[in-house]
Amino acid sequence: MPTAFVSRVIQAPQHDIWALLSDVTQAGRWNKYWSRIEFTSNQTHGTGTRFKAITSDGDAYTFEICDWDAPQRIAFCPVRDSGEHYGITLDSHAFEVKSLSGDASEVTITANASAHGLRGRIVALFFWAGHQRDGLNTALDSLQAVFEPELFTDEDKQEPSTHEAIPE
Repeated sequence: MPTAFVSRVIQAPQHDIWALLSDVTQAGRWNKYWSRIEFTSNQTHGTGTRFKAITSDGDAYTFEICDWDAPQRIAFCPVRDSGEHYGITLDSHAFEVKSLSGDASEVTITANASAHGLRGRIVALFFWAGHQRDGLNTALDSLQAVFEPELFTDEDKQEPSTHEAIPE
């Protein structure tokens, strides 16, 4: 299983970071590519919550919260049609929030995927992890900017990276 992860210390208490990550309606604050969230399940938090993340281009991606261990871990799993097949398939993006001394927390985002066939394994081996780390770092930049805006210039806030924070 291909895996990529990034970690960063953010100067905010664990419960504040958890509150932002676990409130799916606020996902646009840490994923600049998601302009709107629509719930597709009756529940709005916890394992089993389903939602569509809609981009400013009008693309929509369906996710389910597939892991929820408050206030430490939340994972988002793409929901696909059974007929969709790719060489490499994103299985989940998981956020882990660990409380450190004072009001600091370590946030780790892990992307897990499945590689299928020779082409998928080659892509996973040589390209996927680097591309994912770029996107995961973009997500951490956005999350950190919520709690530590003084670290980011106006240019950082206006011009997002060319990589999606949580690509589908």
